[in-house]
Amino acid sequence: MAKNYEKLSADYYNRQAARFERSFDGFLAGFFKRYIVKQLDLETGAAVLDVGSATGKLLQMLAQKSAIEGTGLDIAPRMTELAQVTYPAFAFVTGSAMQLPFAAQQFDVIICSASFHHFPEPERFLAEALRTLKPGGRLVIAEIRIPVGRRLYNALIGRFSKEGDVKVYDFDELQQLLERADFIRLRGRKQLQIQYFEAYKRQ
Repeated sequence: MAKNYEKLSADYYNRQAARFERSFDGFLAGFFKRYIVKQLDLETGAAVLDVGSATGKLLQMLAQKSAIEGTGLDIAPRMTELAQVTYPAFAFVTGSAMQLPFAAQQFDVIICSASFHHFPEPERFLAEALRTLKPGGRLVIAEIRIPVGRRLYNALIGRFSKEGDVKVYDFDELQQLLERADFIRLRGRKQLQIQYFEAYKRQ
């Protein structure tokens, strides 16, 4: 029987929601959030969607750099409920990254912070990102990087993970997925355990 990755993710992060920022998962997620904030330049008033927004903290961190119109999407309803209470200046929605519940050409920037490896159909998400980005908009992906032992790691999560992890990608795989989806690669970086991409939607 095939795994329902989205249900596994929703169940796991529902249980984690109240203590996520104090958990080991939250601690690791913090590295990706801080890296994104350091790397990403946003125009004032940019419409930003954070996919896999968890408690909403990344949007708040970005808003401290530049005024944004922030929206968060998460598969776990307890996460979005907590985020909405904690950061009422933003809008938080429960839903699937495989079918973004937003209008076409709604966002200037879409961000995936350590969430892409949870997507059971990455090509479908990338198509949805293209649909909901404005022309010239950016997709930002900050993902786990495992330069040694990645295949073994994927075999282990495929067998044992109960958190909805699907696959950790290498740098070239992520680049090829973006190119096949018709994104224009702006830049890609590797730093320690993080791989980072900014890619444009064509004008």
